[in-house]
Amino acid sequence: MEFSAPTILYQSVLFVALYFVLKQLVFDPFLANLDARHHRTRGALEEANKLRTEAERLRSEYDEQMAAVRRQAAAARDEIRRTAEKEEAALIEAARSEAARALAAARQRIVAEAETARAALGAETARLSAEVVEQLLGRPS
Repeated sequence: MEFSAPTILYQSVLFVALYFVLKQLVFDPFLANLDARHHRTRGALEEANKLRTEAERLRSEYDEQMAAVRRQAAAARDEIRRTAEKEEAALIEAARSEAARALAAARQRIVAEAETARAALGAETARLSAEVVEQLLGRPS
């Protein structure tokens, strides 16, 4: 293959013409498409980072609110427990007082019944004693 000036000039002109045609038809659209894709990818990554940051902020806010709700629930539960314990103590004390009153009334009733029984037995004892003496002595009293 021989290199001559007209051949080199012809090939150079052909190369430059083909370069400009290919640049307009292939390279520029390809590079524009590649640049647009790069911008879309970068935009999507930036948007994803923004969304991730927002999600973290929302998660922190949610966790703080849940902690506050849990604290409020614990305080309410403790207050309810204290109230229930006070009511339980009051009910137990009322039941003890009622039981003490019932026991005192029962004791008084037992004492009264015992006194009545003693009086009846005393009278019966005197009558039986007189009867036994009569029978032993054989005379009416």
